[in-house]
Amino acid sequence: MKREISINSLVILTAGVCGSAYAQSSVTLYGTVDAGVIYSTNQQVTHADGSVSGGHAVQMSGGNLVPSRWGLMGSEDLGGGVKATFALENQFLTGTGAMLQSGSLFSRQAWVGLGDERFGTLTAGRQYDSYSDFLGVYASSNSWATLYGAHIGDVDNLNEAFNFNNALKFTSANFGGFTFGGTFSFGGQAGDFAAKRGYALAAAYNQGPFSLSAGYLSLNQPLDAALGGKTGYIGDFACSNAAAQYCQLQNAQSLKAWGVGGSVAIDKLTLALVYTHTRLEDSQYFASATNPVGSDVSFDIAELNAVYNLSPEWTFGAAYLFNNAKVSGGSSTRFHQINLGANYALSKRTALYMVAIAQKSSGAGLGVDPATGANTNYAQIPNLVNSNSDRQLAVMAGVRVNF
Repeated sequence: MKREISINSLVILTAGVCGSAYAQSSVTLYGTVDAGVIYSTNQQVTHADGSVSGGHAVQMSGGNLVPSRWGLMGSEDLGGGVKATFALENQFLTGTGAMLQSGSLFSRQAWVGLGDERFGTLTAGRQYDSYSDFLGVYASSNSWATLYGAHIGDVDNLNEAFNFNNALKFTSANFGGFTFGGTFSFGGQAGDFAAKRGYALAAAYNQGPFSLSAGYLSLNQPLDAALGGKTGYIGDFACSNAAAQYCQLQNAQSLKAWGVGGSVAIDKLTLALVYTHTRLEDSQYFASATNPVGSDVSFDIAELNAVYNLSPEWTFGAAYLFNNAKVSGGSSTRFHQINLGANYALSKRTALYMVAIAQKSSGAGLGVDPATGANTNYAQIPNLVNSNSDRQLAVMAGVRVNF
């Protein structure tokens, strides 16, 4: 539930003045606070002597079902079906109250724009890209499976692990069920127009119980352009452990992704399927003295998920995720993941949830054994430290309150 405060009221409170020109304007204060407890297996630990082991962990977690955040959204009716609009949104860590991205007050959104009900909306600033907007609706992690149930590392950005800086974005009006959009991010580096540049295109068709979407995403230097750089990394690959795997995968020359998805609602059951192909070019994860530029790696990810609304209070979900990661040269690693969850709505604003996630890795292995340097299979449930084996399990329960 969002709390609306008219600009007239704000003017009265702050200046004691009210003008009729603001009669069709509003500002909305909104947000989510989410916290819970998570139990996970096999979290990798590297000891002082270089040996590696794994252990169970029980820890406080926040922003599980949805990120903990607060924001302001406003609009002003300019007449003739045209309005000015803006959004400012910050994400924070529930357990400590710290901002997700240090030094960034509005890490999720900071944009302003104009909308026309006949054609669409054009916005400028830091914002979500069109590809993620149109395809993310089919991922279980965006509805009931929590952010831990995302595709590994959110490498395809369906959970919007990174947003576009310095971006222009257009989202069309609805034309008989058909919508489309595009986003362009200016790199902003003098002398190199392509540096940190990104763009996305997407389209969707919604009619009755059916929905179909497709999109494309391209971003140069994703680590520096959108993920906070090496010292402020905010992606889902864990870098908190000195021996943690995979985080350098996104330290690449470019990221290119495309995907398709669809859903159908059958009475109380909704089925959704999404497929994405993501390619990281010249990833520094594979760099060495003999190969300083790194190597390309691609991820083919498919997810099938089902949601059953037993009653207005109870919702149950199940999803299977398959990820085939292939390094240029032929070696491939497969990640299998199962998400199971239940949500209970105490009210329109408050819900309890419980989710279990299991992941299994097989094939050549993308991980590197810290002791031997050999390739090995390390599972990693998103947002957790990687496993010390090819398996990992996480079970969590918590509460989410919207305001």
